[in-house]
Amino acid sequence: MSAPHDITNMFAIPLYRASLGRTFTDTEMQFFRRELNDSVLAISNYSSRNKYVLSSPVMVSIREIIEANLAQYFKAVFNTSNKVELVLTQSWLTMSNRGESHHTHTHPNSVASGVLYINLAENDGINFYRNDDLLWHDLLPAQENYFNARRYFINTKAGDLLIFPSNTRHGVNKVEDDTERVSLSFNSFFSGEIGNPDFSTFLKISTG
Repeated sequence: MSAPHDITNMFAIPLYRASLGRTFTDTEMQFFRRELNDSVLAISNYSSRNKYVLSSPVMVSIREIIEANLAQYFKAVFNTSNKVELVLTQSWLTMSNRGESHHTHTHPNSVASGVLYINLAENDGINFYRNDDLLWHDLLPAQENYFNARRYFINTKAGDLLIFPSNTRHGVNKVEDDTERVSLSFNSFFSGEIGNPDFSTFLKISTG
């Protein structure tokens, strides 16, 4: 019989989840289609050539919703006394059709990244992966749990918004049906003052 015990999860990787709170307008959907008509191959699926889609006047409402949620994420996760915020940098659309997927990757030069789902099939979503570079052993789990799992699958639907640390490895399974899978991804970076002015870590950053 095991002795009474407790296990605490330390230094968790935050996954922020919210909703657009409304359906996409016809104007927004037409904008998505136009942008994806000029898409480029992105290894195993397609990406919009435009990497600043949230800067379009058509995207003002969606951008405001994303910025509000990004601010909430920043407050909850960083809760800093520095005069700094996260601002959106690049944003782009991705499209995957039957047989296509999104390779496992991270987002360099970004603090927090996110994805807004526009169209996808049922039981679809995103995979997040543990950083295997930190593992010095190889053990086969008898049953996966919070501590030994190497992958988390997050089921999503149209209108869902996820925000997560940009260095977290993630990817999308192969599309198995005839649904055109469309999402809007974005990056962010610090703008303002970071570090401690009393030491050699202080830095002012202006991100536009």
